[in-house]
Amino acid sequence: MDIRTIDWNKVWQEHLARPFDAQQVKEYWDRRAAGFSRPESQGPYIEQFLQLLSLQPDWRVLDVGCGTGALALPLAARVAGVTALDISAAMLDRLQSICRQQGITNIHPVRASWTDDWQERNITPHEVVIASRSVIVPDLRHAIETLNRFALHRAYISVPAGDGPFDPDLFQAIGRPCRRGADYIYVYNLLYQLGLHASISFISYVEDRSFSDLESATAAAGNKLGNLLPSEKTALQQYVARNYECREGRWQHRSPRTVRWAVMSWDSPGKRF
Repeated sequence: MDIRTIDWNKVWQEHLARPFDAQQVKEYWDRRAAGFSRPESQGPYIEQFLQLLSLQPDWRVLDVGCGTGALALPLAARVAGVTALDISAAMLDRLQSICRQQGITNIHPVRASWTDDWQERNITPHEVVIASRSVIVPDLRHAIETLNRFALHRAYISVPAGDGPFDPDLFQAIGRPCRRGADYIYVYNLLYQLGLHASISFISYVEDRSFSDLESATAAAGNKLGNLLPSEKTALQQYVARNYECREGRWQHRSPRTVRWAVMSWDSPGKRF
């Protein structure tokens, strides 16, 4: 079989972690906005991702799926401006609140999804476009083509490598299959098929977040699972009780997982400089 003839966009769709519903996606991220505002929710991923970016101080960055500003906030100090795009109004509200508190004036929030017409939202091409952990789309080809249209210099995508942020043991404990979806190789193959010669780097870190009590640890694990049945809630509590231990007054997983993300970047086909 010649991999160049495979429809990698279709393969991506077949391996989506769950059926895609834009409204459900928006509601999911609205619910998680408060948790994403906490500094500990960012972890070492952000620092490693920022190190991979090539930026100039007079450039503008379009941050697609910005959340509460994990990347937009530090980027604001490094570039002329950041357009922060997200489907979740709650995420953007929290981002604006942080900007007011910190006196940041060069972040422009825009509520939009991957399928909206960004030009109608008055978004113009930016020197750099990033989609960090936000390519949760049924049409990957369309997402990549959209990034290309709005990138003057370079585009960046990060997606899970292997299990990524998903803990198969946790899913098994509550009796659910771990549908992690397609990982980075599908994205890379589609980029190749589209004639985009992407560079690839890997972000790797140990997920060693700690909690003040088991209830907080259980809530954090539950956030990754969505709505839980009563039996699943009980199984989740039992899983946390078995696998977390108290160290110096904080609760942590006995065997912290290593999380890996793949970051692919490529020059815009219309690169001007």
